[in-house]
Amino acid sequence: MSKIEKVPFETLEFSGIIFKVINRHAAHEIIGELTNFDNQKIYNVFEDTWRFPDYEENPIFLLAEDDVEMDLFEMDFSTEEHQDIFILGFIFKGNLHVKKLISSYDTDNSPALIVLGETSAINIHLFGSVHYLGGGLKCDTIVGEYNHGELFVKGDVVSRLIYSDDMPMHFERFTDIQAIINVNRPDVMICSNVSDADGNLLTFENYFPSTNNLSDIVDDSFIEYTKYGTEILGNDYLDAFKKGLSILDHDKKDKYMYADFRNQFINMIEELSKNEEFLSEGKIIRNIGNTLYQFLPFEYEGKKYSQISEEIGNGFNIRMRALWCHDDEEITLVLEYLYDDGNPKFQWANNETAPGIEMFCVKCTAVNAFEMLTAEVVEEDEEEDEREYQEYSNTFSLEEYSVQFGGYALPEDLVKLYEFDQKYGSDTYSECFGLLVWNDKTGIKTWSEKEEFYNSFIEFAGANGSGSSYAYWLIDKDLNNCPIVVFGDEGGIHVVAENTRKLIHLLTFDTEISVDFDKAYFYKDEEYYSESENKEEFQEWVKNEFNLNAIESDEEADEIVDEAKAKYKKQLNDFLTRFDIEIGEDDE
Repeated sequence: MSKIEKVPFETLEFSGIIFKVINRHAAHEIIGELTNFDNQKIYNVFEDTWRFPDYEENPIFLLAEDDVEMDLFEMDFSTEEHQDIFILGFIFKGNLHVKKLISSYDTDNSPALIVLGETSAINIHLFGSVHYLGGGLKCDTIVGEYNHGELFVKGDVVSRLIYSDDMPMHFERFTDIQAIINVNRPDVMICSNVSDADGNLLTFENYFPSTNNLSDIVDDSFIEYTKYGTEILGNDYLDAFKKGLSILDHDKKDKYMYADFRNQFINMIEELSKNEEFLSEGKIIRNIGNTLYQFLPFEYEGKKYSQISEEIGNGFNIRMRALWCHDDEEITLVLEYLYDDGNPKFQWANNETAPGIEMFCVKCTAVNAFEMLTAEVVEEDEEEDEREYQEYSNTFSLEEYSVQFGGYALPEDLVKLYEFDQKYGSDTYSECFGLLVWNDKTGIKTWSEKEEFYNSFIEFAGANGSGSSYAYWLIDKDLNNCPIVVFGDEGGIHVVAENTRKLIHLLTFDTEISVDFDKAYFYKDEEYYSESENKEEFQEWVKNEFNLNAIESDEEADEIVDEAKAKYKKQLNDFLTRFDIEIGEDDE
């Protein structure tokens, strides 16, 4: 445990509220025993990470012991009056009621919000730390953004919209929720109570799929579209949040409540049944990324059915099915969580008129799956489209992959890894890792546009889920003698491995690399770890090809990284400083 820190003063005013100033030891007495839904402790204020650093001067927590009401609550690390303090978190022992907006400071890092009572606001926008709302939540919209943040909410949750853009959000129970939207993969989690064969009540925490598209419920003026056609909240919504305005369009109620779903679903079944592919093949199947979409006919207990379904793989193992019975003209909606072998673990099933947020996600699936199944398969003929496709496709020839290496020969170990990657698929054997085709050096040029710099690296693989990349540092004409560095998406260039084989060994840990400005490291949080689909096959392959046992601990991974740092860190730092690139404290 760290030394006792003195507080610079007893109280401090923030957002018009007088808070008591406490140190991390006093904060530990209040929040140290708070747990998640697996009964694991959430906070360790002594951990000395970017969340609770001990290198900042005057680190403090601000404590409100009574109920608090305020107009606007935008968290910050300091105040204009006291810019020499560093606020680690805001702790509210009672209820917190904010009229307009509760918001974090920055997506990378923010003070933590901890409320032991009820929390209410028109809008809530959180990121950058682990936040805890222990007495329930009432709001119009809550937004979680970026994977540096996480939220736990215990008690009743009343919200029109829960929106997560790459931030895990954990809820104990949905009391009154109208829509849940995950931007990409499911990040919203809910505790569900199910009964086993003996009638015992069991509680599981499950990822919850989206119940709607953003345009089903949000005012169109706040929606933007990515280059892939997906919907995201636009920048203007922050201005509305700060004014205490709702971004939802209540005139769309019939749409987000699926008022006409029965007629819509019947029309989808009729159109799919007339589809040329269905008439020739007897089914329509699309496998896009880690998601399987299907339209299938079948018979069950003497009745004929048509089914539209979506199955989300890659460790989520969620299947949603909407079924039309041709004999009795009934619709059945099924939400299932599956074992790894594909068999149902538990499920919810009901007709299309049944209440409950569980059925909304199945209706959303039917609509989206129909669009996927009827979309025209477009050939990527144009050279520009082909280049863009290759950057994000998991499939490319060795010749296509080799282009980015110019005159350098691919190391034999990398060719072997390429063959494994193509057989099993990127992101399936080591968390968030995959070989990629880069046709330019746009990312590296953000560090320096000097030709000597960006031509000294060859990117060859994605390193983690937030956009970091692995690259060879070209200090030798033979890539077998070139170390591998990681370019952090949020800052930092660090040596990771002495060569390709060392990197392959690191990949057996099945944990994405964490990269910040000061260092890069591998850390496996067993609480949230989910084994990659082809981890065992990869580890067996590495053993057979290279006689290397799988890495089982952070310490083993550290040894490989430290060996590379000892050999190349000073040389890399000297190189970076030549181009005025700042290096982290850990690298000095």
